[in-house]
Amino acid sequence: MFREPARHVPTVNEATVRGMVYPRRSLVLVTGVPGAGKSTLLRRLFGIRGNEERTVLTADGVRVIDSLQSRHQLGPLLGRVPYPLWRWVVHVLHLARMAAALRGGPVVAHECGTRGPVRVLLALLCRLRRYEMHVLMIDATPQEARKGQNARGRRVTERSHKTHSRRWRRLRAAARRGPAAFAPGARSLLAFDRHRVRELAWICFVPGVMEALSPGKGEERAG
Repeated sequence: MFREPARHVPTVNEATVRGMVYPRRSLVLVTGVPGAGKSTLLRRLFGIRGNEERTVLTADGVRVIDSLQSRHQLGPLLGRVPYPLWRWVVHVLHLARMAAALRGGPVVAHECGTRGPVRVLLALLCRLRRYEMHVLMIDATPQEARKGQNARGRRVTERSHKTHSRRWRRLRAAARRGPAAFAPGARSLLAFDRHRVRELAWICFVPGVMEALSPGKGEERAG
């Protein structure tokens, strides 16, 4: 696992990570295998309950998207059908929800990150909508992820679990080279293990923050 924050985020003092500062026009992807703690982090930082059926708009104008929102929305229509048969519909709706949210304000989205085509598609959408993509990786071992799945009461199949874990190991190794290894054009990447992610206390969005923090114009910021 990563034992310290990745070295590709100009807005973080690597000695102490308390909060993150991003430009307003940003898509922040909270990534990790199923059970890593993505939804838990969104609930803690943005106060979502986890039973919403729609994108959550916070008082600060941040659109928060959890994949559970799509599942809850489709549940009344498809709930009698075995979930594996309509899981793909949830994925499509989740992507559509992220695309629709890119309308000028900040967006924070739950995304496992293990599907290469999805990463490329989101990068393309950000480029078309003139958004910056920023990545927050929650690195969990397969054992930790299984415990997380058990705690939330939703286990993926053993085959899916192994596939996600295998892809994650490759992605984690590649991402050490920098944000662009995660997705073309990604501007920053921060990686935590499950213990360190608990130290992340807030995420906020400020107009022009990257310009203000460019070399020669400002200091690194930390919480």
